[in-house]
Amino acid sequence: MLETRCRGFTLIELLVVIAIIAILASLLLPALSNGKIKAQQIKCLSNLNQLSLAAKMYADDSQGMLVSSWPLGNGSNVLVNPYSWCPGWASTKPQDPAYGPAPQFSATNEYALRQGKLWDYAKTASVYRCPADNRDIGVLPVVRSYSMNSWMNGKSYGDPTGKSNFTTPSEDATLTYTLFRKENQVAEPSKIWCLIDEDESSINDSMFMVDMGDQNTIYDMPSNRHGHTYVITFADGHVEGYKMLASRLNWNQSDDPDWNRLKEMTTVRKQ
Repeated sequence: MLETRCRGFTLIELLVVIAIIAILASLLLPALSNGKIKAQQIKCLSNLNQLSLAAKMYADDSQGMLVSSWPLGNGSNVLVNPYSWCPGWASTKPQDPAYGPAPQFSATNEYALRQGKLWDYAKTASVYRCPADNRDIGVLPVVRSYSMNSWMNGKSYGDPTGKSNFTTPSEDATLTYTLFRKENQVAEPSKIWCLIDEDESSINDSMFMVDMGDQNTIYDMPSNRHGHTYVITFADGHVEGYKMLASRLNWNQSDDPDWNRLKEMTTVRKQ
């Protein structure tokens, strides 16, 4: 009876196979990583699109009044602005004392989302968080990644002639730029941004400040979670991704192209 024997791999053959697998992995992993980044960006675009459409529906149901980016109340016993798109704190740093001892408005509590005026239209906590935002406090994820343009019924900043906020409409007359309060003030809604994916290092309240002065003194910064691209929505409801043009270290410099581009989309000079 003939005896058959199975020939095993030699050491050299095994090393060749391992080397081929390593080469294939090195070729495939970047593609898989880029695919994941792209998928997360698409989901982020979808989230912000839903919130932007919610803001549009709110205005339609409120006689053209815009939902407010101003998160806080009037300084009396009102903890938050009842017309805010989303009150609460989204930083992993200590909570702003302005919110007081209110854990329901902490970064990990969905209660803050539910108190916002857009909740009745969105009704899903997941749309307030970018899928690439991996922040948590302890074992609880931070519930919000997005902020609203402060010039959307919120607060002016860097205006050369005056200042105003949600609680001081009479001061709007002092402004050079428009603090948008009603939808009909946004003459070109496809060119004025509404909501933005904010960087985890700067996000805190739900209002994204843009300095309209000659020098950027505000640290609020767009996210670069999607391959150095941030997601932004406009007043007409459409969403875009913007590639950062310069190093983020330039953000507070007057010639930074990213800050200047965002300024051009933030507000307009009054007619």
